[in-house]
Amino acid sequence: MVSIKSLSVLAFSAVTLGATTTSTYGDYATYPAVPKTASINGFADPIYTKLPDCAQACVQEDTGITPCPYWDTGCLCVMQNWGGKVADCVASACRGDNVKSVTSLATSLCSSVGAPSPYWFIPATASEALVVAVTAA
Repeated sequence: MVSIKSLSVLAFSAVTLGATTTSTYGDYATYPAVPKTASINGFADPIYTKLPDCAQACVQEDTGITPCPYWDTGCLCVMQNWGGKVADCVASACRGDNVKSVTSLATSLCSSVGAPSPYWFIPATASEALVVAVTAA
């Protein structure tokens, strides 16, 4: 069985998707600047073409349920209400290695923009759903 810890290890072995400039928004920590013209949102744009097909619709979740600007990657990474919806969608739509890939891409992205550990903030129930989806291959 794949554990949450195992999924976290995947994040550390993935390629870092970094940016070099930083900006501060409201009460949030400092994160790399993301173009304010993101075509989908700041979370989806950097990883969309690397995602398995089963997860591409999931990262297009409406960011309006957060206080984040839609283009702000770091802010979206720490919003459990938004990340949970994305993770639940992935757990419903994907299985096995596809789930591992999405989890790795998301945590690597969030780590690279300076989000604190666990990098991609999702509720425990969503994390558990991802573990189940990995083992349901």
